[in-house]
Amino acid sequence: MKEFILPLNPQPFTHQEAVNLWARLVAGWANSLDNDGARTLMDGHPNPADSGGSYEGVTRMLWGLGSWLSQPDRSSTVTWRGETYDIEALTRRALVNGCDPTSPSYWGVEYDPSTLHDQRTVETGQIAFALWQSRERIWDTLSSSEQTHIYNFLERFARPPVTTRSNWSLFWVLNHACRKALGLPYDQSIIDTVIEDYLDSVYAGDGWYDDAHKAGVGYFDDYNLWVFGSHVLAWVQVDGHTKPERRDELLERIRLLMENLPYFFASSGAYSEFGRSLAYKFARLGAPLWAYKLGAWPYSVGQLRRLVGRHLRWYVDRGAIRNDGTLRQSLTATGSPEIVERYISTGATYWAMQAFGGLWTLSDDDPFWTADEEPLPVETENFRKAYAQPGWILQAHEGDIQRFNAGSMKGLDAKYAKFVYSTQFPFNVGLSNGMPSPDNMLCLVDGEVRGQRTKNVAFTVHETGWLRFVWEQVVNGVTHTIDTVIVVLGEQHLRAHRIQVSPDQTSPLKLVEGCSPLGYSAGEVPIIRQDKTSCTANLGLDRATGIYNISGYDEATLWQGAPHTNSVYPYDVLPVLTVNNVLDGHTLLCLVHGGQPFVEIDIPNNAQGIWQDDGHFHLIYGTLDLVIPNPE
Repeated sequence: MKEFILPLNPQPFTHQEAVNLWARLVAGWANSLDNDGARTLMDGHPNPADSGGSYEGVTRMLWGLGSWLSQPDRSSTVTWRGETYDIEALTRRALVNGCDPTSPSYWGVEYDPSTLHDQRTVETGQIAFALWQSRERIWDTLSSSEQTHIYNFLERFARPPVTTRSNWSLFWVLNHACRKALGLPYDQSIIDTVIEDYLDSVYAGDGWYDDAHKAGVGYFDDYNLWVFGSHVLAWVQVDGHTKPERRDELLERIRLLMENLPYFFASSGAYSEFGRSLAYKFARLGAPLWAYKLGAWPYSVGQLRRLVGRHLRWYVDRGAIRNDGTLRQSLTATGSPEIVERYISTGATYWAMQAFGGLWTLSDDDPFWTADEEPLPVETENFRKAYAQPGWILQAHEGDIQRFNAGSMKGLDAKYAKFVYSTQFPFNVGLSNGMPSPDNMLCLVDGEVRGQRTKNVAFTVHETGWLRFVWEQVVNGVTHTIDTVIVVLGEQHLRAHRIQVSPDQTSPLKLVEGCSPLGYSAGEVPIIRQDKTSCTANLGLDRATGIYNISGYDEATLWQGAPHTNSVYPYDVLPVLTVNNVLDGHTLLCLVHGGQPFVEIDIPNNAQGIWQDDGHFHLIYGTLDLVIPNPE
């Protein structure tokens, strides 16, 4: 059994299962509300957005509430454990009190002309969209003063000029497009600027958007799904008919993105977690569901049904939802809380309701609910996919996925800096003494300070399964440059490095490099094997990870870092290789294993990596003979 809690639920995902889960979430959310029904009071790690209760815990629930109410014949109530919750009444109360400046739970802040927008700008998009979706049930029933309060809130936090340097541009669009559809004052120039100009400037091709001020910066993560994807698809529903040619062009980009999506999921429903805002969990399901609704899902509805059901279950079975029905900030009940960023309040996780935003825009008799489930790509073959734009290679093996990352970086964060992200071996997100864990990283060490990848210089990924990237690592203010080659061999991969030590480095440098961490739960006992050239960790007959020195390293050992750093498991062990004295031009070659346990590794006698004078890298490994050019 590969998964650490439950065997895979073999039953198809049903409408009743979705309703039951939704009712549980509605009940937990409703029972966490303050007296005005406009802020949530939840356990977790608060930030300033939690002052007075989290307004985000309500504004983000609107993704699901608005979609539930979008079907005119659907009941406004759900029942959980014998108690009935009126979604229409809860939504109306939240919108009225949250947008009323005289309410104790008002979502806004005092007007400051020097700050035309803040975090609430993000929230205005789904507020406006939920109003448009439920217009007959809610908007049309509000008093003129209540409508005025809501309009003033939407206007206050989405005034021009629009910021077009990141995904935030889409929040302005949805706000103004929905106001337009509701007959409220709006600014067409904001819609035009983003839909016509900005989206082209950051489009990187093959469905991918670069979450920056222009394409080519290399900011790729799930914002492609839960902002670029979801907000473009929401605009299509609300305002796309006014720009039919542009609508169709943007939908084609979504279709291209959806062509990639199923390959990122393991057979268990696990996702190769990577990037920021992972606390949003299953929010990534909203885009494919809306894509299906709008005809931009390129696969069968049966495959989508399986993907959605298994992904939701993966989180639910691991405690992502507390027993009281509220969402955790961490990925699982046992995962590190350091998965959150400083902008993730206790209620911010309700961005996850995009999944139900997509589900409930489908009618209750949609074919999605009854189509025969069809297998995910990983269930049918061990594939390898290369994505040039974000700089990734996906490797599927025996139902699990590895995502190798050469090209996407966004700040000093373990969520981007690892060489590989795996569904079977979730990465260590937590810090140890304020520094990252060296799992799937090469970390230079100066005294007590340990570095990580801080910047990409150049990269290339190749469809045959290799990546090469030149990157920088800053340690104690000194910048060093590393040239890395990774060759993917199924469950195993080869890593080669050439280190350029800065002439400004005056003290001795060491390094530590890890394989994937072996996460485990209470009661499980890893089996460790260690010798001079290798260190491995096995978890019974489940899975194993290990790293093997071919050349250039001094010692194989276990990493001794802080506990409770893994993104999914409560505990982990990490085999590493070390170097005691790193000199300029130091070269390294190792083999990394992650997959089946007790695999006998036989390093070929001819294994070697040659860094040629022309910049090419020549790898010989058994019958493998590769010459890899400089990265572009």
